[in-house]
Amino acid sequence: MAHGMISGHVRDRNGRPLALARVYVVSGPGAFPDVAALTDEQGAFTLPASGAGTYTIESSLEGFASAQTTVQLAGDGEARVEISLPPG
Repeated sequence: MAHGMISGHVRDRNGRPLALARVYVVSGPGAFPDVAALTDEQGAFTLPASGAGTYTIESSLEGFASAQTTVQLAGDGEARVEISLPPG
């Protein structure tokens, strides 16, 4: 089975990085790991993916509304996504 990575950044609506935001896969092709990542000081995260397909990624952080985005992963490559959390 091919494996890939989904990485990116979580920012506020003004583009500032959000540290310690929780990022996780809501849906994806086949079975996927039930894992979450916390963003670092630059708002960056990396999640493992089970293979090619479309993934829905969600992020949440206290004080902000949660947000979802969809990303397409090809094969065992890496997909990048940017998530903007609106004020909550």
